[in-house]
Amino acid sequence: MTWSDLVFWQIVLGGTLRLATPIFLAALGEMITERSGTINLGIDGIMTAGAFSAVVCASFAGWQGGLIGAALTGALYGAVVALWVVKGGANQIITGIAISLVGSGLTSFLFQLWQPSGQSMMFVPLAPNIAIPFLSEIPLIGPILFKQNLITYAALVLLVVTAWLMNHTRLGLVLRAVGDGVAASAIRGIDTDRVRMIAIIVGGCLMGLGGAAITIGFLGSFNDGLTNGRGYVALAVVIIGRWSPVGAVLGAFLFAFFDSLGLRAQSGMGFLPNEVFSMLPYAMTLLVLIVTARSKIAPRELGR
Repeated sequence: MTWSDLVFWQIVLGGTLRLATPIFLAALGEMITERSGTINLGIDGIMTAGAFSAVVCASFAGWQGGLIGAALTGALYGAVVALWVVKGGANQIITGIAISLVGSGLTSFLFQLWQPSGQSMMFVPLAPNIAIPFLSEIPLIGPILFKQNLITYAALVLLVVTAWLMNHTRLGLVLRAVGDGVAASAIRGIDTDRVRMIAIIVGGCLMGLGGAAITIGFLGSFNDGLTNGRGYVALAVVIIGRWSPVGAVLGAFLFAFFDSLGLRAQSGMGFLPNEVFSMLPYAMTLLVLIVTARSKIAPRELGR
């Protein structure tokens, strides 16, 4: 393998971690939501709203304010879904689609008010990249693993914390119990409505942060269509990952690897249309989803 090949793969793998972060955060939020027995199809709209809120808040209060704004926006959308579905008894599928459309449409409208067409694009502070001393200097793998954005490191910490909570605490046990049997959980004295509402709101918060990971993670600005369907990819990732935090991050890495590979390959394979590389990550995710979709381990109350 030549030096140029090493540099190529170093860039691809480094980009994989960065591009996987927003998908993983959104998938983690949807995984928590679905573990409670509720499905939220509004992921893409919530990510879009979170991405926009992050840019607006970051323009006034820096990247820290952007993260807080995105989290609060996602939690607000999650609260709306929770009230409609859990308290109002609305159809989960229709509610999710409505939230997705409202999130994208309202954000587009507010974006036009905030930054009318014709103005130069506004850029905001990005969350910092952190180079871990000594480890970041390891040849090849150092820059890939130990010189990443703060949001990426935070997402990996959330992975560990969520996996521990889900598998080793009463909180995770209650969440899984509600998702597998609402009636049986209620008989045991669990307030199933409260558990579901909290799960949906926390899930919405993480989806909003997933949007923020795009805008203040590496873009520094907002534009319409920014998520490019990544919310629906996050939904597929939850299924591919079999409703587990570790599975969700592996599914996010799968999509992000082919996304990063496609972006990098475009510069060296001009004989192929750019659409081929744009389609590659979605096609591979769909293929893996088809292979793994027959799993019977979904929460039994999901969608009811």
